[in-house]
Amino acid sequence: MGCFLYPRTISINRPKSNAAPGAQAYSGVTPQNETVLFTGIAAHIEAERIGTAPASNLPANTQGEPIYLIIFKLPLGSVKNRDIIIDDQSDRYQVISADWGPLVTTCRSKKLEN
Repeated sequence: MGCFLYPRTISINRPKSNAAPGAQAYSGVTPQNETVLFTGIAAHIEAERIGTAPASNLPANTQGEPIYLIIFKLPLGSVKNRDIIIDDQSDRYQVISADWGPLVTTCRSKKLEN
């Protein structure tokens, strides 16, 4: 359970790399192919709208694709681009950029489809 500023709980996984040459089975972003780095981290998650309206301009189209800011406290270098953050609702986010500050780490992330 988080606090007022960090009401959510997250886990952070890192996809395993496969350095074997030649044709391989799919080893992309799936929980089976990830190493758990951290669990039970208090966090704040918010959506940030970016982008413009789609060219098709249909009434049901959204006005851009959200990027999620996931803010938490971990040391510099703990999280890297392409790491996976899983929230307390089982939503999965891929880290686009991890920015460390003196007080918090902010990860701009994209929600992965289930």
